[in-house]
Amino acid sequence: MNFKTILVAALVLGCTVLPVAAVFLYENYRTRDLTADIIARAPERGNFSPQKLTVPAGKEVKLRILNNDTVVHGFAIPALGIDAGEIKAGHVVFLTFTPNRPGAFDFYCTRWCSEFHLQMRGVLEVSGP
Repeated sequence: MNFKTILVAALVLGCTVLPVAAVFLYENYRTRDLTADIIARAPERGNFSPQKLTVPAGKEVKLRILNNDTVVHGFAIPALGIDAGEIKAGHVVFLTFTPNRPGAFDFYCTRWCSEFHLQMRGVLEVSGP
C-alpha cells in the first residue's frame, strides 16, 4: 500500500468511527449518575415504563424521561413539587431533585395524549432513612 491509500483510509475511519465513539462517550458521561430512565408512551402503547420506582429519602434522584411516542407528554410529581412541563415527541428531559420524606408519590402525564390519558401514571416510592 502506498502513503495516499493509508492516508485516505485513516481519514475515512477518523470521519466515521471517531464521531460515533464521541457520541457514545458523551452519553455515558452525561448519564453516569442517572437514577432511572423513564420512557413515556401513551397507555395503549405501553404507558410509563417503569411504572414504579423506589428511591431512598434524602438522596439526590436524577431521572431521564424520554418521550418515545408521536404525541406530546408531560411529567409531574405534584406532592413533591416536580413538573417537567411539556416533553415533545422524541425529546428527553432530565429532572434532578432530592425527596426529603418517605412515602408513595403518584407521578403522571400532564398533557392530553390519548383517550386513555388518565391511565398514564405511576408511583415513586421513597423509602425511609
